[in-house]
Order: sequence, then C-alpha cells, then structure tokens
Amino acid sequence: MPVPRITSSLLLAVTACAYASETPEPQQVQISAKRDDQRQRETTTAIVVNHADIVRQGDQTLADVLKRLPGVSISGTPGQGGTIQMRGLGNGYTQILLNGEPVAAGFSLDAIAPETIERIEILRSATAERSNAAVAGAINIILKRAAPRDQRSVSASVARQRGASTPTLSAQLSDQDGAYSYSLAATLSRKHEEKPFTDWQQQRAADSTTTLLRRTPQTESGRTDSLTLTPRLNWKLDGGDTLSWQSLVYLRRMDNLKGADETALIGEHSEYPRNSANYVANVVMLRSDVHWTHQLESGGKLEMKLGASTNRRTSTFDFHGMDTDGKPLGRHHVDSGPVETNVTSTGTYRHPVGEQHAIAVGWDASHAIRREDRNETLFDGDGRQAGANNADYQATVNRLALFAQDEWQVTKRYSLYLGLRHERLDTASRAAAANAPDALDSSSAVWSPSLQSRYELANKDVVRVALSRTYKAPPLVQLVPRRYTKDNNNNPTNPDEQGNPNLRPELAWGLDAAYEHYLGEGALLSASVYARRIRDVTQWRLFEQDGVWITAPFNDGNARTHGVELEAKLNVSKALDVRANLARNWSRVDNVPGPYNRLESQTPVTANIGADYRRGQLTFGGSLSYKASERERQSAQTLSSTSPKRELDLYALWKWQPKTQLRLSASNLLHQHATENYDYIDAKGATRTMRLTPTSASVRIMLEHQL
Repeated sequence: MPVPRITSSLLLAVTACAYASETPEPQQVQISAKRDDQRQRETTTAIVVNHADIVRQGDQTLADVLKRLPGVSISGTPGQGGTIQMRGLGNGYTQILLNGEPVAAGFSLDAIAPETIERIEILRSATAERSNAAVAGAINIILKRAAPRDQRSVSASVARQRGASTPTLSAQLSDQDGAYSYSLAATLSRKHEEKPFTDWQQQRAADSTTTLLRRTPQTESGRTDSLTLTPRLNWKLDGGDTLSWQSLVYLRRMDNLKGADETALIGEHSEYPRNSANYVANVVMLRSDVHWTHQLESGGKLEMKLGASTNRRTSTFDFHGMDTDGKPLGRHHVDSGPVETNVTSTGTYRHPVGEQHAIAVGWDASHAIRREDRNETLFDGDGRQAGANNADYQATVNRLALFAQDEWQVTKRYSLYLGLRHERLDTASRAAAANAPDALDSSSAVWSPSLQSRYELANKDVVRVALSRTYKAPPLVQLVPRRYTKDNNNNPTNPDEQGNPNLRPELAWGLDAAYEHYLGEGALLSASVYARRIRDVTQWRLFEQDGVWITAPFNDGNARTHGVELEAKLNVSKALDVRANLARNWSRVDNVPGPYNRLESQTPVTANIGADYRRGQLTFGGSLSYKASERERQSAQTLSSTSPKRELDLYALWKWQPKTQLRLSASNLLHQHATENYDYIDAKGATRTMRLTPTSASVRIMLEHQL
C-alpha cells in the first residue's frame, strides 16, 4: 500500500536525523505530565481540552463545546445540535469514547452536562490500547475524577429560544477522608423546543416540464425532561493500590408532536396531505465501571477495569393521516422497546524495560446483547384494524481484542510509539417471531498496527509522524434486513430504509503528520496533514421494488480522503487570549462518478475564531464558527447538498464574590436559515425535495455558587 510505504520512509528518516544529531542518554520514560504541557511532551498525539476551557462560554450542551475544537464539526441545523464529525466525517468514522470506552448505540450527547467533564481528548491517530474503530479519529470524554475536599456547588440556569424556556439545575459535591474520597454531580433539566420547517417537492418530466409541485409547512414541538447523575468513589489501598467506582445514570422522557399541512400547487396530493405524528419515549441509560490499579514491586503496574451498562428505551408512535379537509384516512400505531446490555472487561500490564522502554500488553473484551421488539398496527379511516406487523429479535455481539505497545525513548529528543492490536467481532442475530428478519451470523477480524513518532527540535518545537490501520464496523441496525418504512410520500428522495446482512467492515490505512510551535503559557501554532485510504467503503444504493423506493447500504470499492488542519492559540496580553483553527478536507469515492463523489456527508471546510478578555471581575468573549456547504453524490442519479453554517456565540462572566458568579451566554446570534436538497435524476425526469429550516438565537443566564 502506498500510505504505509511513505510513512515508513518518513519514520526512518526522522529516526536517522535523531541519531545523527545526538547520542542517546539514559532516562526514565515519562509516564505522566502536567496538563498544560501534556500535548507537547507525550509521544502519542492528543489535543487536551481542560475543564476551564469546556465551561468557558456557558454552553448548554456538549455539542456546542465540541464544534469549536480543532478539526471537529457538528452536522445538522445551526442551534439544534447534530452528530459529531472529525475530518468532516461522521456516520461511524468518528469514534466517541466515554472514560476511554466506546459509547453504546443510541448514546446522546445531551446526557453529559459540560460542567461534569474533567477534560476532552481529541485523538487524531489510533493507539493499540483503545479500539481502532476510528478511521477519522476519536474523541474521549473524561468525567470528573478528582474529589476536592469539602466542595459544594450549585448552579441554576434558564435558556430561552423561540419563545420556549429550558430551565436547568445542577449540583456538585465532593469530599475526602483519609484514603477515601467521593464526588457526585447531578443535573436536572426540562427542555422545550419549537422547530418549524417547510418541505418543497418538485418533479419534472424528461422535457423539463414541471409535473408536480408541493409545499408542506411543518412544525415539530416537544418537551424533554432529563436527569443525569455521575457518582464516583475512590479508595487508596495499602501498598499504593487504588480502587475507583464511577457511574453514569441518565433518565430522559421525550414527548414530541409533529404536524404537516400539504398544498399541491401542481399535480396531485400525497396519500396523506394533512398528517400529525406523536412520539413519546422513556430512556434509561445506566453505566458503571470499577477500576483497580496495582503497583508491582518490580516497578510495573497492573490496571483492570470491569464495566456494565444498559440502555433501555420504551416508546410509542402514532401517525394520523388525513385528507385536505382533515378527514381521517388511516392511522399507524407502533410500540417499540430496544434494550441493549453490555459487559466489558479491560486489563493492561505496564512495565518499564531498561531506561528507554515502557512496555504494555493487555486485553479489551465485551459482550453485548440487544433485544428489540417492534409491533405496528394499521387502521383505516373508520378506525378498523387493517393490518399488523410484529418483529422481535435478539442480537449478540462479542468483541475480543489483544494488544501490545512499546513507548520507546530513542534519544533525549526523539521518542517512538509502536503498537499492535488484533480485534475480533462476532455477531449473531435470531428472530423471535416467524415474520421477523432472517437469522444473521457475521464475523470479522482486524489486525491494526500503529506507529507514532515525536521529535523535539532545539527550540522545543515538535514534529510528529504517525501511521495506523483502522476500521469502521457496520452498526447492528444496518446488518438486520428489516425495512423501516416512511409513513407518507415514499419517493426517490424520501425512500424506505433496509439493512444488509452481507455488509463488511471498512478497512483504512492512515497517515498523520504535524508540526507544533510552542510559545509558552499554553500558546502554540500548529499545522497538520492527514491521508486515509479506505477499502470496502459503504454506500447507499437506491432501488425500486414493487412500486416502493428503498435505500440500503452496500460495500462499493475504495475511497480516499486527505486534508490539512491549522491551529493557533495566542496570548496577546495578560488580559486577552485569541484562538483560531481551520480545516480543509477532500475525499473521492472511486466507484461513484464525479463531480462531488465525496464520502458521505463530509464537510469540506470548517473554521473557528474566538477571543477572551479579562478585566477585573469581568470576563467576556465569544467565537464565530463556520461550516462550509456540503454537496455529495451517492450515484449517477442521486445528489444531496446542504447550505453553509455560520454560528456566532458570545458570553460574559461576572465574578462578584469569591464563591459566586453570574454567566450570560448567547448562541446562534446570526440565526441563519438552513437548506437541505435531495435530487434524483434519470431518463424519465427529475425529483427534488428541498427543506427550509429557520433558526433562532438562544440566550442563557446561569448563577453559580460554591457553598
């Protein structure tokens, strides 16, 4: 493969320069470092965002924090959240970790309040110790671990957007007593939302004559109540051992109502011109980990972690279809209840070998069971049952990984990380009813080598080169050949979705290189480049079956992506800090005709600029985020695009007493409209669906007090 050969040559060249410039000096491998200089001193590349930076702007959600970080963007409508993307890639290419462990399916960023996070690590290149299911990279969210003595704090806030209020109450307490310490953080919120948008559908014949034009204004409103608890206990045992227990409890209830009123300007109406849908769900997510660290007399260290989690959702969905006069035409009622339980076990043995090596070997295993039942009942306009569809299944996913790694201090300035990980996934799915999807058995195994090289120049600047093999495993929902149907207006731009049991993992070779110029006191300038070559890339195939349009995932050849990222953090004065980052991404899918044959939903350009100014008891600042428009082609017939995204956020902090402060924040002040287009073109003509979504600013005021 070209990427490994190029990277190997670069690594050898850097190693040769290191040996030529200096003689190796015996020294102990650095295992830990201060947070301020952790990025500069460690061999494995990671951007660490500390707690103070996370809570600086008083963001209500974690997604608002992440969108400003280098190389990270959030998809979706401005001010309404979305999925996390690194290198412009989401949809499983970016791995999300919580305390170093992959999050469960269905995990919501709303479950974690920014105030409960100790730090965020942006991992651009893979290491053997963590899962290599991170083609674009990984984001590791670390909950608070330290337990300050006798700390009590409470905060109350209210946010307002489009006339709807979201009150939030948070409390944190911690204490120490000798070898024992504990902490507890709790967040209670009630979120109200009002989201209007309008869909336009247009069909044109082969001669460009418009044969159909529909306008459908819609409103989605709802309320979400949530409670988050993050307790932690720490013990210092005899002999230097430590034992810790940390948990996450997330309870959420959602009640959303959506209404649509269609107008046919040209042509006929859809099946249900007027319709409404009510979705009510209760979510219970529990996660608990026990972590034991044992110091060995030989100087080594043994770390073991045992964890368990469950994610349960019970929901009801009612769709009411009506004609233009509001007369009932049909109703769909769905009861569903997926439950996913996961048990994990990890262990790492670390031992220094000589004075230049730190060797680690370990395992990472998990056993997950997912049960899901979906009972759908159809009624006609008179309320009589017209049909039913019940599908229940149980799926088991076993994952076992073995790894070994060596952190080698080659010279005083040059260090090298070598890692090898073998990860195997076994999936088995069995139907619990005769009409449920067919049985599924799938296995995959990946060998993942990783190398990271760090060389420190005489002026303390750092040059990095890294090589890794990563993969993207298909989610279980895409492997099950179940059909997820649209309630109304099935067409090429609004198709049903169906899984594919023959879907294979995507495999990727990756190259990362960076130059980091450190200016002291946390200031730096950085430039990095990356390249990925992906095999068996997943594409969505659109086809028509029995008059119904369906889309399904499939593996279709290779893809390539590369890009450049720039970052700056400057201390202009003791009172003024400035930060900025810029990323440019390119990609090409070989088996899709151009132009715009990019990887799915990749953002070509992201940029952020922000500043903070301190004067006495006042601190104020803000940031401007930009996400370029996306345009991608899935096939010769299908094309989708989104409008650019600009978000201006401002904040002010007044610390009028040593233990009391008031924070005011405003987000999405530009409140730009968002546009999404979906096009299908063939010899018969063209179909386009366009969604226009207005956005609004949000204002939040928060009072924080330490007792």
